[in-house]
Amino acid sequence: MGKISALIKNFGLDTSDIRSSLFLFLASWTVMILTMGWLNFFIPTLPLPDVAITSYLILLGVYIVHKEVNRWTGVKMSAKPGELIVFVWWFSLLVMVLFNFLTQLHVPEGIKFMSYEILGALLASEISKSLNAYRLKTEQNLNRSAHK
Repeated sequence: MGKISALIKNFGLDTSDIRSSLFLFLASWTVMILTMGWLNFFIPTLPLPDVAITSYLILLGVYIVHKEVNRWTGVKMSAKPGELIVFVWWFSLLVMVLFNFLTQLHVPEGIKFMSYEILGALLASEISKSLNAYRLKTEQNLNRSAHK
């Protein structure tokens, strides 16, 4: 258990805050679904359950909404490696596409769908982050003008 705690601390995660807990839970689901996706890739008779895909996307949505609400309400949060999940999905998709090219194996539809959805979620989060930064900058400029 001590090694797991040390690993968690290496990622800068504080398990007492909800965002860290959500990230760890999301990371666990990522491992589970990617494992099932790879099994489905090599053994097509083991399809990814729709409930797993839907549940994962809902959990991802909750994580992102929580993060963005905190950002927009000014709650200071430590940085979390959420973008890492995007890279893990897209790296897996890349490897599957290469295998697909070299063999008769086909990339599971669920993996393609989730990779696209996860990238879309990252883009939406980045747009929100940019809009919030613009809002804060505009407010700071207005406050400076009012104090002159």
